[in-house]
Amino acid sequence: MAGKSIVREEVVFPCGQDECHGIIYRPAGMTGLPGLVMGMGFGMVKDAHADTYGPVLAGEGLAVLAFDYRRFGRSGGTPRQALYPEDQVADYRCALAYLQSQPYVDGDKMCVWGTSYSGGHVLTLLAFPTHNVRCGVAQVPSFYSYKSALKLLGSLEPVLSAISGGISGACRGSPEYVPIVSREGQGLLTSDEAVDYYLRVAEAVPSFENRVTVDSLPRILAYNPGYYAELVAKPLMVVLALRDRTVPVEDARMVASRVKGPVELVEVDSGHFDIYEEPLASELARREARWILETLGSPSGGSQG
Repeated sequence: MAGKSIVREEVVFPCGQDECHGIIYRPAGMTGLPGLVMGMGFGMVKDAHADTYGPVLAGEGLAVLAFDYRRFGRSGGTPRQALYPEDQVADYRCALAYLQSQPYVDGDKMCVWGTSYSGGHVLTLLAFPTHNVRCGVAQVPSFYSYKSALKLLGSLEPVLSAISGGISGACRGSPEYVPIVSREGQGLLTSDEAVDYYLRVAEAVPSFENRVTVDSLPRILAYNPGYYAELVAKPLMVVLALRDRTVPVEDARMVASRVKGPVELVEVDSGHFDIYEEPLASELARREARWILETLGSPSGGSQG
């Protein structure tokens, strides 16, 4: 695929009563492409990373759809910044259905990609697969929300206190919010690497908001897809950052060992958020794309016109 030009197309696709905004990257003129759907991490939007990963993955021979979850970024839906994990999994399925319907995609060759919090979504989607999902890639995954919270906070009490103090607003239809990170007061992600990273994104990416609704918190804590490991029989690539201070690496490694299907375990000497920086981001994207193509098979069609 070296030298192949990449088509970048902004799209909107239906998801329930709302619409999700996405970006498709694909090699120009190719058909029969395996499809890859990319969802972002905790409270994150595609504008932060899609243009780093998408062209590299497409350059190896994939049709890639990176999208914003409902209520985040440039997608529709209210209340804004409500992070409901079960809805985010449903959004993946809508994105898969949309990409699968494109004329240049081989709808029998679909893969899901997630990073950090959405790495857990990958496990859920492989445990309960639809739309011809054949494999998944989970980068620095958070497989147990409550264990990540315990690692970061030492106790669930700060989260439980926020829930108790703010849930009534959601019940009245007036959602209350908590910062994802904060240098002053309590944010949800407290590692230095997370605070630095999210605040940099907040300055650089207008579609990102550094907050989630308080009523998201009990749903987040109750979402622990690591318990689905034994249900996963499809190929899975897991990328771990050995200097990760945000999610528990040993928990992710243990989950990977319980998956029933073949697992490609990749360990890199980096922090949790270093995987989004060059040159590591492109190196990982190329490695991931090649593994996906080995798993699914190369494009089945030829060139268009």
